Amino acid sequence: MPRILKAWTATAAAALSVMLIWPLPVSRAAASPEVQAAFPAFPVTVNGTVTDQTHSPYPLLLYRDTTYFPMTWNYTSSLGLTVSWSKESGLSLDKKDGCIPLAQDLTAEANANSGSSPAAVPAPFPVKVNGKTIVNADEPYPVLLYRNIVYFPMTWRFAHKEFNWKTSWDGVRGFAIQSCTKPSEEGRIQAEALNLANGGQLAVKDGWVYMNPYLWSEGAHQLVRSKPDGSSRTKLSDDKATSINVVDDDWLYYIASEPSKPNAIYKMKTDGTERTLISQTNASRLWVQDGWMYYLHLVERRGNDNAPFYSPNGMERMRTDGSEKQILLSGMDINNFFLQGERLYVLTDEGEKKTLYAMGNDGSGRTELREKVTDFTVIDGWIYYVKDGKQLRKMSADGSVDIPLHESARIPVFGLNYRDGWVYYVSGSFGVSRSASVERIRLDGTGRQTLAEARATALYIAEDQLYFPNWSMGDRTMEHMNIDKPQP
Repeated sequence: MPRILKAWTATAAAALSVMLIWPLPVSRAAASPEVQAAFPAFPVTVNGTVTDQTHSPYPLLLYRDTTYFPMTWNYTSSLGLTVSWSKESGLSLDKKDGCIPLAQDLTAEANANSGSSPAAVPAPFPVKVNGKTIVNADEPYPVLLYRNIVYFPMTWRFAHKEFNWKTSWDGVRGFAIQSCTKPSEEGRIQAEALNLANGGQLAVKDGWVYMNPYLWSEGAHQLVRSKPDGSSRTKLSDDKATSINVVDDDWLYYIASEPSKPNAIYKMKTDGTERTLISQTNASRLWVQDGWMYYLHLVERRGNDNAPFYSPNGMERMRTDGSEKQILLSGMDINNFFLQGERLYVLTDEGEKKTLYAMGNDGSGRTELREKVTDFTVIDGWIYYVKDGKQLRKMSADGSVDIPLHESARIPVFGLNYRDGWVYYVSGSFGVSRSASVERIRLDGTGRQTLAEARATALYIAEDQLYFPNWSMGDRTMEHMNIDKPQP
């Protein structure tokens, strides 16, 4: 939870970088009568980040069909505003250069539903915008106080003329505001990470999809390149490729299996040339970042029929040229991991425990976050995870806030991915008499939809296309559909 600043103290005036709060309760401070606002019933996006208004302690308001933003540190920083306060001059909002990505402070307790009418009051103090005094009493869209927090209207006059922001409205995506150009790298890196976390059978870069369209128990395999809609397909190699990474724009790093070199690491140009063996180490879940290759180390084991198979026995990393191998975790059965900058999330399989840990990307500082986790991913700084195979939840990066989103009747739930405010997942199991479906739900846990009945083993997103390997008697064939036009 963010700290609260008391606007009438000198200390708070100097440190208004956290939150502006009016010193007296609304009923005492306001000279104006209450007005009835509402909670937006539509999605709201700030610089490309879709907000969770359901679990926000300071949700956006809607008054006279105009969206109001709370002047918290998170919002003012992401909107590129400086805020100051004094008893003599009141509130001042000024545009500044630059802004930071929106960080969301959420609570497990959901707000009142969108049908309620929260009571607010016009702010009873002077307001200036870019040095210009606003007579709040004469404003058709006055600055408001709600829960003793200052709320500012996103009207055309302020958003466009004073702050030079871009706003848009879409019947599906709702209200969006662009105060700063969100670095395209942020969205691309997250999308690549989500595809990698699902096994990396598909990767996207610069309008091209690199994928292995078939994972068959027998038969030929291919590593191909195509447009997101499946057109312009070209075969690059005959590799049975997984964990496909696009590195430095023109190199593919991936894992391929051959009889003499099972689960080895290769690289190849994106045009299919210069295929090179990097390491014969038995690896899975390859993830390339900042000159390092992170992967699960596999060891050969024997089944009941004495047939060999490979399973994880720890985690390692090495340089992209195959040098400087380092052991990050030893002797652990690891299901999956997610790499985010210098932070590494690891899901281990310790019998029935199945524990999610956080640690440094060098293996240091391992901390337990949750037990009974069966799948997880990281979206906009929040960890979305599945508990006991059926409960979809999300928690803060340090695990201090935990929010239930949905409990599925079909189990297990897995294959989490994300696009434009929707969390995508698979619900169900495979087998002769079993079934599964591809579903999505808004990141606040509302609006669940079934997109297709399919035995999908993973989910990948390439622009407006949802790709999934469809399971049939052990073979997996990649299929795709328009993400905004679900099909049976």
